[in-house]
Amino acid sequence: MKPLFARVNNGIARRASLEPEREMRSLGRRHRALAALLVLAVALGRADAELVAHSPTTSFPNRYARNICSLAASTAEEMSECQVQSLYGTQDGRVNMTFGEESCSVTLKNCVPGVCYSFRDATAAAPRDDVPRPTGGPSASFFVSVQATAGASVFSHTNAGFSFKASAAEVTLTYQTRTCADHFSYRGRTGEQECRQSFAAITEIDAGTPWSLTC
Repeated sequence: MKPLFARVNNGIARRASLEPEREMRSLGRRHRALAALLVLAVALGRADAELVAHSPTTSFPNRYARNICSLAASTAEEMSECQVQSLYGTQDGRVNMTFGEESCSVTLKNCVPGVCYSFRDATAAAPRDDVPRPTGGPSASFFVSVQATAGASVFSHTNAGFSFKASAAEVTLTYQTRTCADHFSYRGRTGEQECRQSFAAITEIDAGTPWSLTC
């Protein structure tokens, strides 16, 4: 039988020999947990990227946020002459858009040269404060700027909306909408100032109707 001190020393030696193995196992568990977290972060990042492509990117209270461009040429089989459609949809002749759309362009198809087309600014009739308007665009317009850069002989941007006379079958429009802060700085009496959602901003493009604008 071994002396007591010999057995104690042997026990200490065995525990000492097991410490590196335990540390390696613990390190392995930590690495696996870290790898799982990285995989989850990548997956969430991909999901966020997919959502950004289909929904407004503003987030209250960021009232100066930028959004993706909402307008595209209409792909409808009927009534698509020189018409737009929106990523956010159209209801009852009103085209949904968002605040903060910047450096945007849309090329309209099947326009008739010589015809005057127009759309009205659906926000122009909203009550406004009697204060100086921030620079850029007509004072009541939802757009900082909107112009026909190709395929039109003349165009006009006013508080009421935008009109142009087509000179080709394709007409390219470029535009920038106001930020939420800019829009409501002129409409401070509005009770609910929603920055995050799309809303009815303009009418569909028309020509030759009683409510059409002139060129």
